[in-house]
Amino acid sequence: MESPEDEAFNDIERQARQRKESVMAAMRSVEEDDDIQDYKRPWVGLTHGEVIDIYEKVMKENVAELVDNFARALEIKLKEKNT
Repeated sequence: MESPEDEAFNDIERQARQRKESVMAAMRSVEEDDDIQDYKRPWVGLTHGEVIDIYEKVMKENVAELVDNFARALEIKLKEKNT
């Protein structure tokens, strides 16, 4: 037979074990059902004006390169004809 102190100790131990199991179960459910979401900024597109500005810049660069290449080709041909 258990003494009254043993019974009280066993009750306290049983309650502590139940609380621990409850806490562990709650922790598992939080880990499994994680509601934390990664918030990302919404996609922001370019305005019409920004697209035009970029187009003009790129075309100027490409046209300048084309003109330079054309001018070099003309120079080469002129040198061929004049030497």
